[in-house]
Amino acid sequence: MRPSLPLRRPARVAAALTALAVTGGVLAGCSSSEDDGDGTTYLVGAPIVQSGPGAFAGKPVAQGIELAVAEINDSDFLGDGGRIDLEIVDTAGDPGKAIAAYRQLEADDASAVLCCTLGGEAGALSPLLRESTVPGVVTVSILDDLADPPYLFRPFEVPSAPGGMYDQFLDTVLPGSGASDAVMVVNDDNDAMVQDAAVFEAGLERNDVDLVKTISVGTAETSFTSVATEIASIDPGIVVASTIGSSTANLAKALRSRGWDGPIVSNVGADSRAAYDASGGDLQGTVFPTPFSAAFTVNEEGASFAAAYEEEYGEAPDMFAAQGYTAMWLVATAIRDAGSGDPDKVAEALTAVEEQTSVYGTLTYTEGQAEVAEPGQYLVWGPDGTLTPWAS
Repeated sequence: MRPSLPLRRPARVAAALTALAVTGGVLAGCSSSEDDGDGTTYLVGAPIVQSGPGAFAGKPVAQGIELAVAEINDSDFLGDGGRIDLEIVDTAGDPGKAIAAYRQLEADDASAVLCCTLGGEAGALSPLLRESTVPGVVTVSILDDLADPPYLFRPFEVPSAPGGMYDQFLDTVLPGSGASDAVMVVNDDNDAMVQDAAVFEAGLERNDVDLVKTISVGTAETSFTSVATEIASIDPGIVVASTIGSSTANLAKALRSRGWDGPIVSNVGADSRAAYDASGGDLQGTVFPTPFSAAFTVNEEGASFAAAYEEEYGEAPDMFAAQGYTAMWLVATAIRDAGSGDPDKVAEALTAVEEQTSVYGTLTYTEGQAEVAEPGQYLVWGPDGTLTPWAS
């Protein structure tokens, strides 16, 4: 067994965080490792969504990465004055922009790339990553079978895996809901949401809840008036939202305005204060699973991260911030263990990882895919953005 990856206690740093390039292309002229006389600088790129419907996830991911970079650089974790040079490019959820950003980072000899906020980006980038020389670490996407060493790794558990978080969540929450029927809303242009929908449909059937209808909507759709009107006319016991956070927020807002006040059962994407605020508080009563909650941390690492993030950004971190933070620490540890910014050596070091202490608990890796020993949490949005553990 190789030693676990260390996870630094978050430092309460007042120094400015590494600047992000969120609106333009990646800066040219960088290399995977450059010695400026004060220590080696390692280029790490992050083509992730910062605008559009996926920004509810991408922005906290970026802030989690930012915080990790500040801690890594301020603590001399890499040794000998080594520093991470972070470049974040806004993909706006466009797979074409994600590909272009990755190609530029590859040309600039990046040591590694943090990628794949949305399923569309992941689907577009994964073939490139499998054929390139720059390793990628997934920040958010839950598409099946993404991890593929030595060039693609995922440092969080896939909730839709058989017997995983979603199955456990549905088998716990549905029997206690008292619902006999349901309507499901699906972002059918997002592969991950379609993937989740199949898990939810099977869970409903397994728990004797009749799926009356499935309604498809696009991730860019902002008006859910007709969807909510149709659901209100059916008046199901529950509504299942296999949608990204912004869609879930718009759905909840439309449902409440149509007088439907039943419970909404959703996915990890509902773990977003930005989505709650966008709903105008109408996500109240929405139940969802999450691997991380700042209010209910499972270990000291999680509590320390939550405190440092809130001090830096003035708000509690959500699951997406935790994922960005964990992914960046994984990359930094691989660079340190490789003793080099050469992407091939970093990929070898990532492949060698077997265990990582994280804000979710202990992660173990099999073929680049993490599994967590600690169970997920089931939370409910309450008034004023409060979160409470679900109880039957």
